[in-house]
Amino acid sequence: MSLMKNLAIFGLAATTVFAADKYEAEDATFGDGVSKLTSANASGGAYLKMESGDIDFTVTVPSAGNYSIAIHYAGTYGEKINNLLVDGNKVAEITFASGKAFTDVVSVAALKAGTNKISIGKSWGWIDVDYITVEPFTVGEFNLCNGPVTAKATESAKKLYNFLASNFQKKTISGFMTGNMDNYTVGADFTTHEDIQAVYTRSGKYPALVGIDLMNATGGNSEGSWFIEYNDKVLSLARSAWKNGAIPAFTWHWRPGEETEFYVAGANANFTDFDFTDAFMTGTTTWDTLSTTYQALVGDIDKVSKHFLSLQDEGIAAIFRPLHESGGDWFWWSTHTGKQFAALYQLVYERMVFKNGVNNLVWDFNPQTAARTDWTPGENYYDVLSIDIYNNKGNHASNSSAFFDLMNKFSANKILALSENGPIPDVTNMHADQAVWSWWMPWYQSWSGGYADSTSNSVWTSNMASDKIITLDEMPGWDNYTIVAAGKQQCPTSTANAKYSGDADKASGAAKDYKMAVTVKELEENAGANVQYEKVPNLTGSKSASVEIENTGATGVWIGLAFVRRGEGKTGWTWEMSNSTDCWLEAGVKKTCEFDITTYTDDAGTDHPIDLDNLFSVTLMISTPGFEGTVIFDNLVTDDGKVINNFNKATNLFVASEETAAKVAKIELVDETGKPSAIKAVAQALASSKISVVGNSVLLNAAKSGMVSVDVFGMNGKRVATLFRGMLTAGTHAFDMSELSKGQYIIRVKGAGFTATQPIRR
Repeated sequence: MSLMKNLAIFGLAATTVFAADKYEAEDATFGDGVSKLTSANASGGAYLKMESGDIDFTVTVPSAGNYSIAIHYAGTYGEKINNLLVDGNKVAEITFASGKAFTDVVSVAALKAGTNKISIGKSWGWIDVDYITVEPFTVGEFNLCNGPVTAKATESAKKLYNFLASNFQKKTISGFMTGNMDNYTVGADFTTHEDIQAVYTRSGKYPALVGIDLMNATGGNSEGSWFIEYNDKVLSLARSAWKNGAIPAFTWHWRPGEETEFYVAGANANFTDFDFTDAFMTGTTTWDTLSTTYQALVGDIDKVSKHFLSLQDEGIAAIFRPLHESGGDWFWWSTHTGKQFAALYQLVYERMVFKNGVNNLVWDFNPQTAARTDWTPGENYYDVLSIDIYNNKGNHASNSSAFFDLMNKFSANKILALSENGPIPDVTNMHADQAVWSWWMPWYQSWSGGYADSTSNSVWTSNMASDKIITLDEMPGWDNYTIVAAGKQQCPTSTANAKYSGDADKASGAAKDYKMAVTVKELEENAGANVQYEKVPNLTGSKSASVEIENTGATGVWIGLAFVRRGEGKTGWTWEMSNSTDCWLEAGVKKTCEFDITTYTDDAGTDHPIDLDNLFSVTLMISTPGFEGTVIFDNLVTDDGKVINNFNKATNLFVASEETAAKVAKIELVDETGKPSAIKAVAQALASSKISVVGNSVLLNAAKSGMVSVDVFGMNGKRVATLFRGMLTAGTHAFDMSELSKGQYIIRVKGAGFTATQPIRR
């Protein structure tokens, strides 16, 4: 389960809008934190720079109904998340993608006849808004596949898919997640489980779908008696659910190899630094089948396959949602790029289906937000497209924005499901908004989850009694179920497409994979550290460049990428910095950062194409005041497979740029087996002393007494305020930020054996 369950993030593809119903941002109402600026590129010559305030538009529509609301914006400051509100009620959280040019992001909301207040409300802030447009929304037609993507699907899997497809948009299947297994007995009826009972006591009916988790099937503790028992109970629940006519729905919080965690550093105090991309051939998404990381991955997949095969032998089918919430940055399988994630998803599918013969599953692809279209493994690898949404307690909205977002951005031939949620979407709202999810599944009540309580008993009762909600007593029974006509098209089934290769040289030790370690001295305001490399190949045709990065320092750090264009004749040498600004790594974090390399912005604010055919050098920028330590880089490659630098030779090392050389202590190759052993220990030690931001206060939990300074820096590295400097006792202390103007900052706390930085927005 994600630490960010209450961040449900949406954004729809642009649609055609009323030419007459365009509302300029400069004519809207706005307050502190929003400023009006002029630009020849903006409609009407002006736009609003939204840093931390809200923007309110007054919109008039002729009749009540669903409307498409297109926001014409520029993501000048990187990818941001903000809220869409109608008459003060939040209807969606929208992802505003990074980009200097104005573009559209569209959501859907119900408006009343007459005047409505449509607001763009700050969550993260920091977007440029040009205008919004409004038009009536027309629901498109789904064109579902008439069978599952698995070509050799079992009869049970075909029945399960057919049941989902034939009810989609007509009825919604009720579901609930299970957690604690201590009070459940192997072989007992699934309805006796405490989480299923939580639904029954509130509604008088049992759910028709049962969520279960394979989180203890793999990992370093999987052979422990409690973990084996937990997994046995999970499989028993699946057997009982199917026998009773219900639907087992599996999630896999994957603990890889000998690891005991699935969260990454920065997401949980207990975490793993497992890096699945170590199983790729250098700079590619081709699997090195002889690597230890690859062997760990397929070993786990084979373990899980055996469990599904045991169910398959009994004629049982299930829904399977692997690698869930893809694109979120809290699980190890989402710490790199969408391209690398897709390769991992394909490996899971192909190993299970083509190698191990698992054919009894309906596959569920679950992006963290519909904006993650570049994370899809391919339509022939999944049957269901789902999303997780955790509204506030008592908010029973249909979540139509997310529904239509998925439909518009992905494909109308997939079943759409709400695979995790807090409050259930009220059935009346779903049908009124024409956003009828295939199923919903609140998270568990046990283990102090309390998610059954997020829906009132009256809503539980009315929804479970509705003829548009399928409960257990309304399931036909799988032995009695007959496949009916459902789905309008014969979609292509999956084939073995993943790339496999054995790297014999690497496996035998004849060649080693190295990385570049850059150690920097403590960075100061306006003083970062730049390292550069002058052997850049022709990158014509490339759209992005990615690099694997590991921050072994004790504080967070920002990394940037830039090129220098070669000057010839009258043409000057030009600094061309990627407009991507969201490569931030917390202490101990390892991930792949991807940089757009199509355009850069000059000092006058004008965009130009990066001169990819005439490059002199590439620069990696290491920033953030107060940071010191080592940053490790590997495999700087482009989206179309060009290797800029794989850091495997001493001659491939970058050098410190002249203007920042004083901040670079050393640059060296690091053996892949010689990763500093203190990396995890440093990150874990920070758990005892940490900073957080609540409202207008910085909270510091100091592990011990000592001298401490709490400083605030602008994003340009310049110190703007000192909140505290002096002696502090151990414990929690609050420092007021209310005197700071609205904006984006970096907080640095230093002293008492503790140094930490954190980006904030006010």
